[in-house]
Amino acid sequence: MQQTTVKPNVVNFGYATFLSIGATSIWGGVFPYLADVYRTSSTTTAFYLLQGTAMCLAFVCAMRMAWTHPRYVTDAHVWSFSVPLALGPVLLIAAMYLEVATPALVAIAALLVGGGLAGYMISWQRVFASLDSAQGTAALISGTAYSAVLYFTLCLIPAALCAYLIPLVLVPLAGLCLSLAARQTSSDQPMFEDVPCEHAAVYRNVIRKSLAGALSVGALGFCAGAARFIAITHQELLNIINISSMFSLLVAVALFYRIWRTRTITFSLTAFYRVLFPVAALCMIILPFAGRSFVGAGIAVTHACFMLACVLMMMLCAQISRDSGINPVFIYAIYALFAYALQTLGYVVGFASGLASSVGLEQLSLVGLLSLFVLLVASLAGRKDPELHTDRLEFITLAETASSGSEPIPMPEPRAEEPAVDRLASQCRAVSSRYGLTTRETEVMELIARGHSGPAIAEMLFISENTMRTHSKRIYAKLGIHKKQELIVLLEGFAAR
Repeated sequence: MQQTTVKPNVVNFGYATFLSIGATSIWGGVFPYLADVYRTSSTTTAFYLLQGTAMCLAFVCAMRMAWTHPRYVTDAHVWSFSVPLALGPVLLIAAMYLEVATPALVAIAALLVGGGLAGYMISWQRVFASLDSAQGTAALISGTAYSAVLYFTLCLIPAALCAYLIPLVLVPLAGLCLSLAARQTSSDQPMFEDVPCEHAAVYRNVIRKSLAGALSVGALGFCAGAARFIAITHQELLNIINISSMFSLLVAVALFYRIWRTRTITFSLTAFYRVLFPVAALCMIILPFAGRSFVGAGIAVTHACFMLACVLMMMLCAQISRDSGINPVFIYAIYALFAYALQTLGYVVGFASGLASSVGLEQLSLVGLLSLFVLLVASLAGRKDPELHTDRLEFITLAETASSGSEPIPMPEPRAEEPAVDRLASQCRAVSSRYGLTTRETEVMELIARGHSGPAIAEMLFISENTMRTHSKRIYAKLGIHKKQELIVLLEGFAAR
């Protein structure tokens, strides 16, 4: 097993570079590129509406292609996304010198940047899904943390210089890192070979159980989109929003990693939303009546909640792909479509609230009330935890991960599981806690021990036979055994709890 690390490497540094490009695109706006006559809220509004629309259309196309021809999106070359992502800022730079063509250049640039960002998100999702659970989680967490540091560094560079730095340096660097990471991706895993339309019942089952989680991320996206409109149309708020949102994200991932090092963390995306719901709702309620300083802080907190939800969304989609053999492009496209379509809709709500020169009660009241309504709807939709464990995030403590495949060592406390019904189930729980098996691997191990065949297990768990075989190989590797009889002997060595 490869060593899990958060030290800088090709994967987390490349992902950090991509996130910093996206963050600069979100908050930097179009203003550094354009002549004074075009530095208006209307121009910026049109740019972000087109960018959000392009992202959503890209996710729809990816989902459609992954459904019938998954190899087309699986084998898509990295540079096919890097070129439009780099060409967008180049066109904005050209708009500085070709004022007569500025509106057209801004519109084309928005579409290119939106499509490029979506392509990068899908490509990084494939990389993280292909990694071992602990490795993928560590890469995502560390990459997110490094992106905040990199973004703070970019803030120290003059905006005029940063405008050239993004397309000429950062985008090629992000593309190179992603290309190297993609080459290390093992494409012979069942998730990449699966054709969704051939297993429609399996995919419908997963999608049905995933809607509440996707809607919860989308609700936070709606609030973030409405808040973003206010921020970019009132440039004086940007400094506090930029720093506060990225700093909040950095603190959140650092705290998560500290907890993950010592204990296993298991929760659903809807449960996470219930934690963030009062925070986002309070910001929306107070927003119309607070002073200017709180408006900036409230927008920063709201956007930080959405960014953190997007990180967890990517982790969840990778876990669903590994556990159920679901095509990673398809499942991520569904979640991302909910998230970014509602974010764009929130931006439209912000536009409907008016282009006031100063933030006022009328504008903020409309944004706050509609955002609160969407938050409440998502809260009601996710009032119950999902039935499928694959819709629950599971982070095996690094202490267990490090000990798997070696001599067993005593662990602090076993993870909370469903009540064991007999002696064998108790033994499986004990082995799982000792060797750091995931919930799905524990299920497969127990069914193997009970004598079920591979095809029968695949049918019971709504997975393909290839996915079933992949799980059994991972189980045997973690336990240091090679066949079923050795598994039975190992289980017998654990006293029932």
